[in-house]
Amino acid sequence: MTQNIRSIFEHNIRLLGDMDKAVYYFRRQQCDQALSLLAASIDEIKQMIEAIISNQEYFHLVDTNSMLEMFSGIIEAMKNNDFILLADLLELQLINFLIGVQELIMSKEEIEFDEDNFNENLQQLLERGEGFTQELTEPINTTQLLDSGYRVEFSSCGRMTLAAENEGSKFYFHTNSKIQSEAFQLAKHWYSSNISTYIIYGFGMGYHLSELRALAPNAKLEVYETDLNVIRLACAFADVKGLLTDDKMRIIYDPEFSRLSERINNRKNKERLVVHHPSYRNIKNPIGRTLLEKTGTLDRSIYL
Repeated sequence: MTQNIRSIFEHNIRLLGDMDKAVYYFRRQQCDQALSLLAASIDEIKQMIEAIISNQEYFHLVDTNSMLEMFSGIIEAMKNNDFILLADLLELQLINFLIGVQELIMSKEEIEFDEDNFNENLQQLLERGEGFTQELTEPINTTQLLDSGYRVEFSSCGRMTLAAENEGSKFYFHTNSKIQSEAFQLAKHWYSSNISTYIIYGFGMGYHLSELRALAPNAKLEVYETDLNVIRLACAFADVKGLLTDDKMRIIYDPEFSRLSERINNRKNKERLVVHHPSYRNIKNPIGRTLLEKTGTLDRSIYL
């Protein structure tokens, strides 16, 4: 992937996340928050369109005229304060357009593994995480992971999602579509302004953690994970550097659930325990499943 195309691809990932949030806030009539996101993104949208036009040979299937009409429509709706139409244009036109561009790029490019970034992430975990040993830094055995049911796949937004198998069933940790939107909605569900510490089971690929951190920048996040393969795949294929270097975040490898059990039993006021359900499905230790089921944080339909 050339630097120009990579820049467009990564730029669109950020835009998709912000536009999904803007639609979320418009639909709830929280227009100031939505407009703040959109106003900060207008120049980026314009630059993205210009970049696609400049690389027309690569994006020859993209209709330039429809791009410009879409952008004009968004500007006009903003001027008219027509927030219903504006949300529609973002959701039905701009977001779908961005996803189409991402899918076009992904159809032409290979998944790239950045070994230097992977090793740097692992080193951060060894230095700043808890419970990790040199086992963390062993080379990824792709064949073994595939045989064990792990899959890393592109989602339509351009981020990577993860699939795994447990008890004969395959399941995904994150959506195959708009990952940031899903992660944001989960984080909004967990978030409360009076919570000082979130005790979280399930690292996944880190998307829900990044969105919770954005919503609660002053809160502490304690993240417990028991599957080393999940952590290593996140370090290899997701943008987790910000999480690994966050001074208010603790990432704890706890395969026996001993630390999490002690922490649950010593929760204080303004501390909330939340569980990433796909990570719960991935638990192979019955002690862990029983521990989390007893906390009352899970929808019982998940494990009946």
